[in-house]
Amino acid sequence: MDIGRALTFFTEDERWIEKTAIGTGVLLLSTLLSFVLVGVVGYFIVMGYGVRLLQNVRDNANPVLPEWDQWGDDLSRGFKLFVVQFVWALPIILIILPVMIVSAIVGNAGGRDAEGFAALLALCATCVSFIVAIAYTLIQPAMTIFFAEKEQISDGLQIARIWDWTRAHIGEVVIVTIVYLVGSMIIATVGSIAGVILCLIGLVVTIPLAQLVIYYLQFHLYGQLAPAVVGGSGPVEMDDLNSDESDEDDFTPPQIVS
Repeated sequence: MDIGRALTFFTEDERWIEKTAIGTGVLLLSTLLSFVLVGVVGYFIVMGYGVRLLQNVRDNANPVLPEWDQWGDDLSRGFKLFVVQFVWALPIILIILPVMIVSAIVGNAGGRDAEGFAALLALCATCVSFIVAIAYTLIQPAMTIFFAEKEQISDGLQIARIWDWTRAHIGEVVIVTIVYLVGSMIIATVGSIAGVILCLIGLVVTIPLAQLVIYYLQFHLYGQLAPAVVGGSGPVEMDDLNSDESDEDDFTPPQIVS
C-alpha cells in the first residue's frame, strides 16, 4: 500500500493542472446549484470519474488520472454507485428515523418519565447506529471495488461476496479507511485555512479543490486495494497467483520419443 503516492500521484500527470481545474469547476458549480438539486448531477459525474480513476490504478494504466471526456458515462456510473451506497446505508436510516420519530412523540407527551425514556431511546439508537456506521465504512471499499468491475448496481450489492472479501482483507481495509478519514480531515482543514488566508474569497476555489483531492485520495486507495481483473472474472486473489506460480515450477516439458 503506497500511501504517499495516493496523495501525490495526480501531480505526475503532465496535464494534472488542467484536469484538476475542470474537476474543481464541476464541484464548484454543483455547490452553487445544490439549492435547486441540480448540483447533485455534478457530484454524480465526479463519482463516476472516480470510478474510472480506481479502474486505472487497478489496471496500472498510464496516465492514472482520466480525461474529462465521458460526461454522460460518468454521470451514469456515478449515479449507479450512489444507489449502491444508498442501499448499503439503508440500515442506518431505518434505525435512526423511526427512533427519532418515536422519541419526538414520547418527549412531547410531557413528564419526566417520558422525557427520560425518550432520551434513553435516542441514546440506544445512537450507539447502534454508530456500530452500523463503522461496519458500513469498512464495507465501502469492497462495494466500490466490486461495482467497478462491470459497473452494474448488482455487483455492488453482492452481500456475501463483499462481506467475505472484507473479512479476508480486513487489515488492508482498516489501514485504507484510517488513511482516507485522516487524510480527508487534513485536506479539508488545509483547504479551509488556505481560503481564509486568501481573504475568504479563496474559499470559493479551495473548498471544491479540497473535495476533489479527497476524491482522488479515496479512489486511488481503493484502486490499490483492487487486484487486477483477469478476463472479467473478478479480482485475482494472492492464493490464485501463488498456485499459478507453483504450477509453472512443477511444469515438466514433454519427452520426445524417437
